Formats: sequence, C-alpha cells, structure tokens
Amino acid sequence: MIVITFFILISAIIAYGITRYLEYKANKYKVKTFLDDRKHINFSLFHEIIGSFGRIKQREMRDKFEDAGIYNRELLRYYTPIKIGLLILSSICILLFVYETKSMLISVMIAIVTVIIIPDSYLAMRKKKLIEKNSRQLPYMIDMMSVCVQTGMTLEAAFRYLGNELKSFDKDLCYQIRKTSDAAEVKGMEAALSDLSRRVPTPQVRSFTLTLTQNIQYGTSVAPVLSDLAEDFRNEQILIMEEKIGKLAAKMSAPLILFIMFPIIILILAPGISRMMSGN
Repeated sequence: MIVITFFILISAIIAYGITRYLEYKANKYKVKTFLDDRKHINFSLFHEIIGSFGRIKQREMRDKFEDAGIYNRELLRYYTPIKIGLLILSSICILLFVYETKSMLISVMIAIVTVIIIPDSYLAMRKKKLIEKNSRQLPYMIDMMSVCVQTGMTLEAAFRYLGNELKSFDKDLCYQIRKTSDAAEVKGMEAALSDLSRRVPTPQVRSFTLTLTQNIQYGTSVAPVLSDLAEDFRNEQILIMEEKIGKLAAKMSAPLILFIMFPIIILILAPGISRMMSGN
C-alpha cells in the first residue's frame, strides 16, 4: 500500500511538472510566433488534426467525469498524464525487479488492468450510482417545478430558478438541471430535454422529459400533470422498496441457518455427546 501511494504521488508530481512545462513552452511559442515576422513552415493541417483529436478526447473525458459527478476541470487535465506516468513507473519497476518472463508478463497485465481499466471502471460505477440517485431525487424536483409553473413561470424560467436553488438540496441533480437550462438557451427546450434523457437514461427521466416535450408541442397545462407524475414516481419507489424488503427475508435465511441454527444445534448436542464419550 505504501509503494502504491508512493507511485501515485510521484506520478502526480511528474504529470503536474510536465503539464506546466508544456503550457510554458506553448505560451512561449505563441509569443515568439506572434513577434517573429519570418516565414515558417506551415503545419496548420497537422496542428488542426492533432488539436481536433485532443479536443475529442478531452470532450469524452469531460463527459465521463461529469457523468460520474466530478466537476473539477483541473482533475481532468492531470487524469491521463497520471495514468501514463503510473504505467511507465510500474513498467520500469517490473523490468528492474522481475526477472522471469512468465512473472514479468503477469505483472505487466496486472499493471495494465490496475492503471488503465480500474479507474475507468470506477468512473462507470460512480455514473451508475449517480443516475440512480438522480432518479430517486427527481420527484422532489418535479414538485418544486410544479409550484414554479403554478406561480406563472415558464419552463425555461423554472429550470433556471431550480438550477440555482437546488444546489443545497442535491448538487448533482442541480448540475443536470442547470446544464439543461443552459442548453435550452442555445438549442431550445426540446433539444435540451432530449440531452437530459440521454445523460440520465432512466424510465423516470424519460417520462418527465416526454411530458414536458408534449406540453411544449401541444400547449397543455403542465402543472397538474407534473404533480401526478411526482406522485406516481413516489409510489413506484415505495413499491421497489417493498420488493427489496420482501426479498430480504429470503436473503437472510442462509446466514441464519449457517451462523445461528448450526451453532445452536452443536451447543445442544455437544454436552450429551461429551458425556457419552466420557462414559465409554
């Protein structure tokens, strides 16, 4: 554990130093290019290809972090360099301390799984839990939106208001609502709701977005529909909880038999067996 912590610390320091150095060199090159009037070889196509690839990877990693509930952009910058640094350090240690070919291959595979696959799996697990949590908190947000609509707010204004007020209640759900509000100002409410159902792919969110989309298309009154929808979601959550409680008795039967029933039988029979053995 101490060795792994040391490797992570060294990789973080190396990644930070390399990132700062590259930023310094990039800024220096921009200043030099701006001040220098001499003609240089045109690498615009190469820069465009590399830049577009980097933007695509950065966008994918940003989406992964946001879906997992990590909104710090600074961590995103050092995520890939730290993984590469850990992989390089672990490879060097394997080459220095492991001499058998079979053990070296096994160690390399373990290092690859540990450094590359496990962090992405952790992000995917956090994303799944975050989606479930947002679905559980959705009825409360729908009730607040229903109240906002009843007071005369439009859907855009309600989303904007809830994007600010839900921060103390649930920061993750607040982030999704605020992101939907920002997208609605650019692309329109229907496209923003479609993006919300894509980011949080649960039946509850799909029903919510479909209800609001139908309201936008047909102009029906949405406040009572939202109240009924929130009540239906709560009843569904109660049914799911009752189902889990019903399954709990069957799941507890095996531990009860193994750790309570068998020891009690042994305690009851042990004195008689010991007397019979001592009598013989």
